[in-house]
Amino acid sequence: MPHDPVAPSAAEAKVRRRADFLAGCAPATRRIHGPIVDLAASRGHLNPRGLGHARAFSDLGSLGQSSVGFETLGDYEAADAAGRAPYGGAEYGVVQSPEADAVGAKFAGLHGGAGAIVCGSGLAAIATVLDAFAPTLVLIPEGIYFPAWRYMAETGRAELLTYPAGASAEAVGALLAQAGKRVAPRDTLVYLEAPVSGTFEIPDIAGIAARAEAAGVRTAMDNTWASHLRFRPLDHGIDLAIQATTKYEGGYGDTPSGIVVARGEADLARLRRQLRISGHGAVSPQTCTRLFHRVDGAKARLDRHAATAAALMGWFETQAFAAQILSPTRRDSPYHGRFQAYFGAGNSLFTVAFDEGLPAGRLHAFVDALLLFRVAESWGGHVSLVLPVHPRRDPAMLPTGAMFRFNAGLEEAGDLIADLEQAARALVP
Repeated sequence: MPHDPVAPSAAEAKVRRRADFLAGCAPATRRIHGPIVDLAASRGHLNPRGLGHARAFSDLGSLGQSSVGFETLGDYEAADAAGRAPYGGAEYGVVQSPEADAVGAKFAGLHGGAGAIVCGSGLAAIATVLDAFAPTLVLIPEGIYFPAWRYMAETGRAELLTYPAGASAEAVGALLAQAGKRVAPRDTLVYLEAPVSGTFEIPDIAGIAARAEAAGVRTAMDNTWASHLRFRPLDHGIDLAIQATTKYEGGYGDTPSGIVVARGEADLARLRRQLRISGHGAVSPQTCTRLFHRVDGAKARLDRHAATAAALMGWFETQAFAAQILSPTRRDSPYHGRFQAYFGAGNSLFTVAFDEGLPAGRLHAFVDALLLFRVAESWGGHVSLVLPVHPRRDPAMLPTGAMFRFNAGLEEAGDLIADLEQAARALVP
């Protein structure tokens, strides 16, 4: 008997289905997914060919020099005392390169701040804030970005006091009054994240900032969802704005970095000092150069992300298996009023709560059948993504069905909807 060829594995079969599906997609979608038809071949990386002119922005600049030279010993000693080289950047290594300085200056201008620092990731930016100011008590919202919570909880350097994700100024003010009886204002930090990860609640940002300022307490806000394009925290009384600039600012998933913008010079000096101590500012000059140029196109990309996300939410609205769609851009969101007051326009993210009667196996089959949406962490880049949401809070306050967060990438919306439609067959018994 003739020998039967080995049947393709499930992964190989999916690669073939994706290639066949992609052949019928629009050019923009094919440009994005052509290099990543086979994720094993790209080692899971979503931008292996350097989309976004990565190479042009990588062959410039200091290229990560570890030594910074000086003509005289006096020049070196002055730079060593200041932690700053006369050419721009730090006096040693790439802890704060001239390219990082340029990025910091650019983002300080975009946010209206006194200055900014650049770190190796959004989490590194958060960690730098916490380490620079060393609070012994931090007020945090429910549903805070999990790596940030993990850093705060596992380092154990500060007591964590949780407030509701959509808190009023009065609620946070009451907690501040209680905290003030046992912790000095200089040792307290109010940390905000808005909208909150995965479920997108929005607190009274300006009201909370005003209460904290009246109590003499510093505020820091993770502004990654909004970017400077949708919200400028410093304009609303926040002291420190934090963003993971891996997202919309870099746009193509290849600018791992984070920024902190300070409203005041004294806070900026402490942040810069902390970079020198910790080394968190050792960001690749190539990354900084890409970020410096890419941020100029962030508005056009973000507007396209938002329009595509709106189209995808519109499709989910027509599906019986979608019990609820979570996004503050929607009129049915209890936080829509605050969204309009603070942000005014959306981004790439929304969460779908599926009908609680759907078996978990069917939901997994639906996600696994998607060809353009990739299962991956992070968001804000050119590729559409999907990931389960597991919020850490009272289940009574959340939808009852399983939740999945979607990131609408830069593909054509029609191609993404076609992908959802073909995968949805897995939800039908």
